[in-house]
Amino acid sequence: MDVSIVFVGDEKARRNLSQQLDANTFTLNSVAGLSADLVMTTLATDSVVNLIVDWQATAQLPLIAEVLRRIVRGGLRAINLITVGDQFVPLCLVESIDLLAAEHFEMNNRGEVADLDRLREILKSRTARPVPECRHIESLGSELKTYTPKFFQIVDDLVRIAGHDVTILLLGETGTGKTTLAKLIHVCSQRRGHPFQHLACGALPPDLIESELFGHVRGAFTGADRNKVGRFQAAGRGSLLLDEIDALDVNQQAKLLKVIESGEYELVGSSDPQKSEARLIVASNVSLQDMVEDGRFRHDLYYRLNVLEFYLPPLRERPNDLVALAAQFIEELAVEYGIAIRRVHRDFVKALQAYQWPGNLRELKNQLRRAVLFNSNGDLTVNELPHKIIQSQFSPPDTRPEASWKLVERVAQSEKEMLRDALAANGNNRTRTAKMLGISRVGLYKKLRRLDLIGDSVKELAPA
Repeated sequence: MDVSIVFVGDEKARRNLSQQLDANTFTLNSVAGLSADLVMTTLATDSVVNLIVDWQATAQLPLIAEVLRRIVRGGLRAINLITVGDQFVPLCLVESIDLLAAEHFEMNNRGEVADLDRLREILKSRTARPVPECRHIESLGSELKTYTPKFFQIVDDLVRIAGHDVTILLLGETGTGKTTLAKLIHVCSQRRGHPFQHLACGALPPDLIESELFGHVRGAFTGADRNKVGRFQAAGRGSLLLDEIDALDVNQQAKLLKVIESGEYELVGSSDPQKSEARLIVASNVSLQDMVEDGRFRHDLYYRLNVLEFYLPPLRERPNDLVALAAQFIEELAVEYGIAIRRVHRDFVKALQAYQWPGNLRELKNQLRRAVLFNSNGDLTVNELPHKIIQSQFSPPDTRPEASWKLVERVAQSEKEMLRDALAANGNNRTRTAKMLGISRVGLYKKLRRLDLIGDSVKELAPA
């Protein structure tokens, strides 16, 4: 049986691999020099597509990247993609290789591929791997891309209602991307030419939230030495995202309800009604329904908000999106800091996939920021990741220190690990960390000092 294979890579590598596989059984057809259009046409001629990619062929990387991008975006329904090369994946291929590649075979400097029997088995199987379905929205610099089926309906519904002037409620754990999604809703609406305002209610002292929301007049309270424009006024005919809306007290909730129902509000210290024309998007990382049942959130405001309610799944429930997001963040951070990142080691990717990411996208981006900043040669490896991320997969059990059975020491160790994870998940932001843990900022600092965690990485946490 003759097995036809499309090969993209170095010509010498193609000849070497052809000889190793047996040219009488496996025909490796080179597409080097062809356009991406012609390569896609070639791939579409067979019901089961066998494609071998040699990612060490740097001259062919632009072609490889474009062909795989088109396949991911729906150019083929299924493909049998095999990669050959070393352990470093070019950054431009990280996302598509993770989504499409059935298996990787290491190739040495002499062009020899390990485990040829396994490679022959895969190529003869005539079984192609389905290309993951994707939802991709891009508008005015904002982008959302997901390969997670449970996220598809959310994306489709948000796009459908983005152009309608209704209040939207976004729910999800800290760091799941609620702010990014709110910005996308804004740019997909007719209000895109107007301001987008974002207020994190939980980051403000309770007595200042009203002033931030509605503004105040001079003399409204001690320290109000001038008039202040509130976020409703600053948003104009644009959109206003109120994040951590659960931080509002009952009186503030009543004033927000009035804005939603009548479109009117008053500046702090004034009785003159103001008119709001902003579109409201609200977000929370806790269940507002539970707060209603506990009497901590007004039921009438909740019912006004949850007409269009969307839950954003945590990163641990989006495994198909993890590597794609990581590749996107690495590219953005490399540009931001002027650091050239060319390749990513496969073990680096495996370590990201093995970790649970309690801080979701925010933690992922912060840890990748650290990796990019620590990199010195353009190749990301596990050496740039913190121990907690690589520990479970790469640390042999017999190298770990024996745990103490003294209760006080075990409790302190657990508390220390929890604090480290919470800090990392919130980018060392003391306000967000304290809120996540349900303690005050002063209480957080005392714990850090007691557990000897006031080091270089958390110096900014000391109270002012």
